[in-house]
Formats: sequence, C-alpha cells, structure tokens
Amino acid sequence: MRRFTPYTVPACLATAMLAMAGPAHASTDAAWEEHDQAVIEQCQQASQFPDAAPAGEPVLFDDEAGMTALLIQGHYPQDHMNGQAGQELCLFLRSSQEVYIADADKLAIGSDALPSTPTEAINDDADSGSTGQSDKPGDTP
Repeated sequence: MRRFTPYTVPACLATAMLAMAGPAHASTDAAWEEHDQAVIEQCQQASQFPDAAPAGEPVLFDDEAGMTALLIQGHYPQDHMNGQAGQELCLFLRSSQEVYIADADKLAIGSDALPSTPTEAINDDADSGSTGQSDKPGDTP
C-alpha cells in the first residue's frame, strides 16, 4: 500500500494544474482583422447616418474593459439638419458583440482642433471670461 506524505498531495495538484493549463495562444493577425471588420460593420449598421463610414481605426481597450471603440462619420438624414456632417462614437462589447452609439460631434476632429498645450486651453477660458465651472447644478469639475 502506498502512503501519501504531506508533500505528495500538493505535488500531485501542481502537476495536474500544469497539465490542464496547456499553452497560451495569442490571437492571430487574421483574427484581429476579422474582429475589426465586425466592429466596423456592426457600428455602421447601428449608426443613424445613411452614409456611415469609419473616421479612423478601431481603438482596442484592454481585456478588463472588454470593448473596442470606433468613431463613425456621416451626414444627418433629418430634413432640419440639411445634410450636416456629424460623428458618432460606437462602443463594441467584445464579449456579447453588442454595440452602443452616442453622438460625438463634440469630440475634436483632427490634431489642429486641439490646443498645442493644455495651458492654451486654460488661457483661452480665462480670456473668454469662463470660470471653468459646469453650468449643470451638482456637477463638479
């Protein structure tokens, strides 16, 4: 009859866990291209723009967040908007492949839309008489 010592059980458990772990597999380039295509297609379908198109490349968040973002551009179909150009932010949840769309016209377009330094934005607010506080009650800066 074989006896188990206090060291035998942990050694057996460690061996079993290593055997079950197997090698880690990284996603292939083809898998990421397929993912990007799915993001683009689903975001375009969910958009209100009839001519929806990506305004850049999908932005991959880490696995903890589990989402990919894509900026969509197009033209508003409503008569009162007179075909005005706009943009939407699309969030793609990788686990469920659901998409969420939000108006993103307030996002800066292109690098020339942003101040070259943060102090320029602060100085612009001071010059225009802005207090830097939100107009919404209860909001804190």
